Amino acid sequence: MGIMARMVRIWKADIHGFMDRFEDKDRLLRQYLLEMKNCLHQKGAQVQELEERARALEADLKAREHEIGKLEKDLATALRTQKDPIARLVIRRHITQQKQCERVQHQYQALLDEQKQLSERLEDQCFRYEILKAKADRFLQSRGQKTVHERFGLIDEKPDVWVVNENEIEMELIHRKEQFADNGATA
Repeated sequence: MGIMARMVRIWKADIHGFMDRFEDKDRLLRQYLLEMKNCLHQKGAQVQELEERARALEADLKAREHEIGKLEKDLATALRTQKDPIARLVIRRHITQQKQCERVQHQYQALLDEQKQLSERLEDQCFRYEILKAKADRFLQSRGQKTVHERFGLIDEKPDVWVVNENEIEMELIHRKEQFADNGATA
């Protein structure tokens, strides 16, 4: 390894050490959590927007299907009265409406699929966010500081409402095992 490479490595290490001294870990933690919360709100707004678009497409689809039903009646009337020019016109409009209806149906289905995927991702990320908030609380409590929620006002409810200790988990596990054994014996 050359001297220049070593000097660059030492210089980078010095810069990183210098930056570590100036970083306030509490503030960084707060900033990361706020950024995550904002991102989750943006994704929630995207899900709502997709829901609104899906409702609009569904309404458009129903209107087109209603129009196709009316065209079917008009076509039957034209055929019954033997008005071939009118029947041709109605058939042309019917085919056009049918194709547009199929296009809207494909758009609607694609939108529902996209909405489902985004909702699932959002749910998973919200769950991970809650876990990270709990870890941040433990970190701050270990340093003798207020929790993230108290200090930074991230949520309205108290953190001890959803922070579960190990004893509660063990007791619930014992109860569930007993229920399972009782249900298994009777089944």
